[in-house]
Amino acid sequence: GSVYMLAAAGRRLRLRCPSAGRRCSTTITSDEPAVLSETRVFTAEDVTAFARLTGDDNPLHADVSFASSERYGARVVHGMLYASMFGAIVGVRYPGSVYISQSLSFRRPVFLGDAVTATLTLRRSGGGGRLLDFETTAANQHGELVISGDARVLLPRAARRPRQADPDGISRPSG
Repeated sequence: GSVYMLAAAGRRLRLRCPSAGRRCSTTITSDEPAVLSETRVFTAEDVTAFARLTGDDNPLHADVSFASSERYGARVVHGMLYASMFGAIVGVRYPGSVYISQSLSFRRPVFLGDAVTATLTLRRSGGGGRLLDFETTAANQHGELVISGDARVLLPRAARRPRQADPDGISRPSG
């Protein structure tokens, strides 16, 4: 299952509630910067399903003999598959949010069986606390950076409770 963590340095994210200008807020306190992260191990089944959904059947992802004779020496996970972890983290943690933009720089390949930890670090909030800018990074199980970039997220107008994953991996509202 996925593991979700959140910490923030005494930051208060303020959201405007739609009724009568009343303010809604979420307060998170900690000594760490605002961070959301998830770890996932990518399997051959994940790569096959992604290829089927997207039509990306590049032999670097799908063909063992082809991939073994190429640059990386083995099948690699689609970059956009592990990059999609960032949007998933935000969408699960803040239901109703809109993922506005993402820049990506692929640093190293991810291989089948690699454990990838995707991390979003809050850099700035604006728009009345609804517009969030994150640094996005992901590292493999060896701590090697595999992807980096930036993301911009718009939180919903109405305050929603953050969600967190239960031990069974199913996300439910907290509280």
